[in-house]
Amino acid sequence: MMRGFDSIESMNGDELLVKRKKGSKKFVIGAAVIGVMFFLVGMLIGFFGHESEHAPSPATTKPEVLDPTQLIIQNVDVNFLQTLLKNFSSKARMAGTESGSELANMIRDMWASSGLDNVHLSTYKVLLSFPNQSDPNKVELVNKTTGKIVFTSNSFEPGLTTEDQNKSFISYNAFSPAGTVLGSIVYVNYGTVEDFQYLTQNLSMDLSKKIVIARYGIISASKKVYNAEQYNASAIVLYSDPADVNRDSERQSSESAYPNSWWLPKGGIQRDTVNYDYGDPDTPGYPSTNYNLPIDPSKRALTKIPCQPVSYSDALILLSNLSGSVSPEHWHGALPIEYRIGPGYENNSEIEVKVTVNNYLDKRVIKNVIGMIKGSEEPDRYIILGSHHDAWVYGTVDPQSGNAALSQAVEIFGHLLAKGFRPRRTVMFCSWDASEFGFIGSTEWVEENLELISERSVAYLNVHSLVEGNFSLKAVSSPLLQDAMYTVAHQVPSPTKNVSTLYDLWLAQSKLYSSNEKEPSVSYSLWSGSDHEVFYQRAGVSCADLSFNFDFRKYPITTYPLHHSAYDNYFSYEHFNDPGLKYSKAVTQFWVLLANYLANAPLLPFKVTRFSAALENFITDLVHNYKEIWGQNNVQYDQLISAAKNFTEATICFEKTLLSEKELNKKPLKLRMYNDQIMQTERAFLIQQGLPSKPFSKNIVFTQSNSEPSNEKSFFPGISTTMYNIKNGKSQWDQLKHQIYLATLCLQSAATQLSLPGTCN
Repeated sequence: MMRGFDSIESMNGDELLVKRKKGSKKFVIGAAVIGVMFFLVGMLIGFFGHESEHAPSPATTKPEVLDPTQLIIQNVDVNFLQTLLKNFSSKARMAGTESGSELANMIRDMWASSGLDNVHLSTYKVLLSFPNQSDPNKVELVNKTTGKIVFTSNSFEPGLTTEDQNKSFISYNAFSPAGTVLGSIVYVNYGTVEDFQYLTQNLSMDLSKKIVIARYGIISASKKVYNAEQYNASAIVLYSDPADVNRDSERQSSESAYPNSWWLPKGGIQRDTVNYDYGDPDTPGYPSTNYNLPIDPSKRALTKIPCQPVSYSDALILLSNLSGSVSPEHWHGALPIEYRIGPGYENNSEIEVKVTVNNYLDKRVIKNVIGMIKGSEEPDRYIILGSHHDAWVYGTVDPQSGNAALSQAVEIFGHLLAKGFRPRRTVMFCSWDASEFGFIGSTEWVEENLELISERSVAYLNVHSLVEGNFSLKAVSSPLLQDAMYTVAHQVPSPTKNVSTLYDLWLAQSKLYSSNEKEPSVSYSLWSGSDHEVFYQRAGVSCADLSFNFDFRKYPITTYPLHHSAYDNYFSYEHFNDPGLKYSKAVTQFWVLLANYLANAPLLPFKVTRFSAALENFITDLVHNYKEIWGQNNVQYDQLISAAKNFTEATICFEKTLLSEKELNKKPLKLRMYNDQIMQTERAFLIQQGLPSKPFSKNIVFTQSNSEPSNEKSFFPGISTTMYNIKNGKSQWDQLKHQIYLATLCLQSAATQLSLPGTCN
């Protein structure tokens, strides 16, 4: 039998959950039982009246009332998080391995004991990529005449503490094909499109059959490989430059890095996937069920050239004494060398680089852990919390900090349920597998349940790295969720002493970046980075990705320095990322409170005007940047501006209509209609065919294409990417006009669905 509530009452802004009343049949039976009890009590009072004459009357029984906000705040337990974090990251948890499967089973059992309505494993057999343990990958310097090997890169990271002594973690990049390539080497900075254009256009360099070396950062590893392929390179070597991962490296001392600080040591190696798209490469667009037919292996959309990561101590040897011109100043990292471009080596034309990759592909079973509490009043509306449990090595920050917080959320919602309090809407908890390989676990699950997820999901709230630094909350979110996050942040105690709430801290730190900020900074760049991508791009679900981050002014780097290395372990988390786990506690409180707020607010606390304001700004920027060249080429955009205006007016009217409603809680059908209109606002911006170069990325506003120059903050990428291609000599004017048409259509459709009869007329 379901436990839950009939109503949510509001008192002083805090939601008070009151135990739901039983059905009428049970009420009759209960009344009869109570009547008999009163009769017996009356007889006893008469019999023992002389003994109870002066006894005090019993207190009036009141319905049990619980403030879930305070319960959540009080029950996020640092010791609980600490214990799970140590346990989860005590071993390497790579997807498709025994230790990865062990963790999935452990999480399932833990969640089942928390009292959820349902906990199960959702398994898929998918294509994964692994290094050859007996024949590790390597990068060598070879004398091409004598064949003598003069240098070989390290395949393992040196053990520096008792927590990182395991020598089985071979460095590799997943889905790089096996192969051996010999050739001259060229330095390509970050490997962005602009970097390759500088070499091929400004320097007229032919990169065919060249091995390129690029540093991590700015864009994803897969995009670097994609760019190298487009310019006909034969292989690519990736490394983390100390300019990005050890900004104290000018001291040239091991004391500046891990285990003495959070900076990556010289022997550290970052792993990654170079899979172009997310999901199982064998079943693009469809789930990897046991009845699906995989595509022909020759049609897999996998990288074609070998890719291998190395440490920056090894990169120093590969980059030293390159020939050719000195690279532009902004290409210079922090290695003690002159950053020349190549190709080849100065005064030693006999030396070439040899890249050997022995990766292999294998079908492995992955395990998502799915838990659920069924909603009391709207069981067909879902609030979904997600993280992932697979890691390249220990992965204490990414992902086990988020995974531990997710299990804390399960414990708290289970605690509420045990007290008889059930959320209004269904709450789901998802611990994904094979996320590091390209969000495979989450993608397969959404593909299998796409219709349900698209029709019923209110929001997906993701945390994969709970605390990367201890400066400020970082929220990457749909505009619709922004105000709900502000409301909840006011309820969370600040993890620092100088302000009272998380909202105050968030705002104060945002103002350090821009003194004109009147509210905390929220990024709308939801196009990549974690498991929210498939929810946003395929199903149109409003998403947020939450973490606590470092000060980007102080540390102008892409991510925390130990990312995807063997040194992302509990030692570094405890000593550098979050000593005492006070920031972990704050983000967990925020995450659980946000889920509870969305699960129980009768009217969804989404502001559609926030969405229209963002889109109007994006379109204003597009028109400002391109109106001159559009006018010269007969590109009509007046209807785009008109549709944006219509959408803005519709959102304003819709919110005015909501404010005018009285006692909406007593009008369940009308309440449901309004909530559905709010949910459908996000879905209105999905296009069935996807972007021209990414058919599975269907959000026309918040998507990034492989053909974009870098991770610049561009929106309406179908338009901006096409314009980029046009500026670079491609004749894509018809494609541009079609992309403007699609944007116009989506804006007008969103305006229309908010203007249904009964709302805005």
